[in-house]
Amino acid sequence: MITDKQFEDVFRGNFASMCNFAYSIVKERDLAHDIAQQAFVNLWERRSSFDEQLNVRSYLQKSIVNLALNHFGKIKRLKFEDEYTDSQLNISSSDDSSDYLAGEVEDAVKQAVEQLPETTRTIFSLSRFQGMPNQEIADNLKISVKTVEKHITLSIKELRVKLEPYVKKVEKNPLFIVGFWLVDLFI
Repeated sequence: MITDKQFEDVFRGNFASMCNFAYSIVKERDLAHDIAQQAFVNLWERRSSFDEQLNVRSYLQKSIVNLALNHFGKIKRLKFEDEYTDSQLNISSSDDSSDYLAGEVEDAVKQAVEQLPETTRTIFSLSRFQGMPNQEIADNLKISVKTVEKHITLSIKELRVKLEPYVKKVEKNPLFIVGFWLVDLFI
């Protein structure tokens, strides 16, 4: 457990260096400041259960790396969404083969998801289709976050195998765009 005084000392002694560490990753001052601040917020929220044997500085650095990766993942999804929207505006609505392929892929995804074991399917659906964070899924199902992560990882592996032929079709046809939600399954 970290006391309020210990936390204050850690914050005062490390905030500037954590901002610099975050900046070395994201190359943006304001964003680096926000990420470092969030890492300290995360530490504050976990202070009652934080093991004093753990290195606080290492914890903060790992937290900053994870927050930066989350940020880059959001940017990647937003960029894809923008490109998807732009490409949708340029696609002719009379392209029946593209519509057929989209329907075929969507059906294959639904069928593959339905074939997942019940718990895995439920967790995957809550995560990918309803956008629930892992912690919320864990709380609702009364399981650990690690268990949620394990089920999502297993489902993605299984879906990649089952949907491999469709992924290859999509890659070969640059005009074919599967809905953003489909691509988001694997991000």
